[in-house]
Amino acid sequence: MAKESLETVKTKSVGFAPILKHFFDKSGIAKIIDDNVPLDPRRKKLTHGQAAVAMVTGILFQVSQLYKLCQFADETTILDVILPSISTEEYFDDRLADTLDAIFSTGIGDLELLITKNMIMEFGIENPVCHNDTTSVSTFGDCSNHHTGKSINITFGYSKKHRQDLKQFVWSVSTGSDNGFPLFQKAYSGNTADVETYLEQWYNLIDLLEHQNFLFVADSKLATTENMTRIHDNNGFFIAPLPMYESYKTALYNAISGHSHEKLIPYKGKFNRGFEVPLSITHQEKDYQFRMIILFDHGVAAGKRHSLNNRVGKTKTAFEELSGKLNKYKFKSEIAIKNACLAILKKYQTRDFFDYQIKNDPVTTYKNRKRGRPGENPEKVAVMENCFSVSTFFNEQIFEETLYRCGYYPLVTNKPKKELPIEDAMMAHKNQYKCEHLNRRSKSSYRIEPIYLHTPERIETFLLLFKIALQIIIIIERTCRKNIEQRNNGLDNFMPNRKDVRNPRTENLLAAFQYIVSGEILLPDGKSYGFVSELTELQKDILSLLEVLCRYFTYDHLFNSG
Repeated sequence: MAKESLETVKTKSVGFAPILKHFFDKSGIAKIIDDNVPLDPRRKKLTHGQAAVAMVTGILFQVSQLYKLCQFADETTILDVILPSISTEEYFDDRLADTLDAIFSTGIGDLELLITKNMIMEFGIENPVCHNDTTSVSTFGDCSNHHTGKSINITFGYSKKHRQDLKQFVWSVSTGSDNGFPLFQKAYSGNTADVETYLEQWYNLIDLLEHQNFLFVADSKLATTENMTRIHDNNGFFIAPLPMYESYKTALYNAISGHSHEKLIPYKGKFNRGFEVPLSITHQEKDYQFRMIILFDHGVAAGKRHSLNNRVGKTKTAFEELSGKLNKYKFKSEIAIKNACLAILKKYQTRDFFDYQIKNDPVTTYKNRKRGRPGENPEKVAVMENCFSVSTFFNEQIFEETLYRCGYYPLVTNKPKKELPIEDAMMAHKNQYKCEHLNRRSKSSYRIEPIYLHTPERIETFLLLFKIALQIIIIIERTCRKNIEQRNNGLDNFMPNRKDVRNPRTENLLAAFQYIVSGEILLPDGKSYGFVSELTELQKDILSLLEVLCRYFTYDHLFNSG
């Protein structure tokens, strides 16, 4: 009898669906979308908010193709848990595409503001510092026939992956200093330069946060006179690395050689150093006084010095190899040898340290005037042959000065020293990695590309849903780490050979629930018994840190609560 019961067991994956449902409900994603996106009266079973939540769930489970969501819903109970009132056949691709179109028509930016503002309020997220970074996202299809002029133009541009054969668009993401929470995103046409995106993102953050007192942090492309002066004139604050234009490079070198003392800044068990000098910028006949903060980082210095010594060594080796090839084959003319020398200096970027001189000491040889077997006293003629040599001169003084400057890098900001000391400026810049890490996470763990949509309007809406998925990921991570810090005790038996883990990633937290299944056993009397996998002590501990009740993983709550 027991054998017959076991043969009638049917199971489906539940995974971490109850956790997602908890955070989806608390974030109010479906309700905000349904309150603001009109629904076609003919659609009676699946609302736009529910369809959006289903697609966000698909992103988190790496189901990127719309047509595969039906199969995903049928093979698991994930969507049954999150959207219990919707049958699996409702998630067909045309219906999901309708939601993407409806959200685009309503206005992606306005809807994004409402959802993010609600998340900030519900979870108490603070954003005194905002970071921005851009990345290029490639598409694996021809989107030109679908461009209507109302959306981005997916076209060829500078590919950061060096895939010039693929069309792309530029994706700009702004995050907050609170665990790198995504605040705002926007897509731009594929050939848009990064420098053109920062001001619009800054204005979008003002609309979201309803003030401009935050510190806006970005890479060196923010530090153009147009961007810096516009933010300054509108009472905003920024900080960014200075690009090494010739004028800025001269100002940096003069400051390094002329400063008298530096302030020690503790960082990761070591002491970095820093000092600042005023920086004057003129734009449209108006003078601006900014701060140039010059920092010294031991890690950066070690890396740059190693690279510099390596390049100089390779340059010397290349010139030695060239000397053995002179006056042969293609190195028989002065112009060819000169081009080879310039190519070496350009390849290893050592033009500042080396000078070279090409000398020609012609050699005179004699040969018979007439061809053939010579006689007893053949008549000779003199023949002049070029004999080139290359002498190199290494400028030791310039090399030592460059070695000394290694590790120094300049930041520019308009925020007063009282409000932004050097220590805080350094940390604001170093925390830029949170935004860059989010982009890497998008392309690795959650595979934002390839995008399987060919309509630019739908792609823009999909990016909004993708950012919502990232927001859920960061909120889960933030909630867990905050509670670990409060109880001053991390997770044990969570990572191999590690105890007291205090900085768990969401991917690992959710992976602890990947084998949770629900099932039904058909009993001999014809009745069925439903069950959900029993939680382990580690899983219960994770749920307590996430503030999710354990009863959310019971069969009655998941399937019989109605």
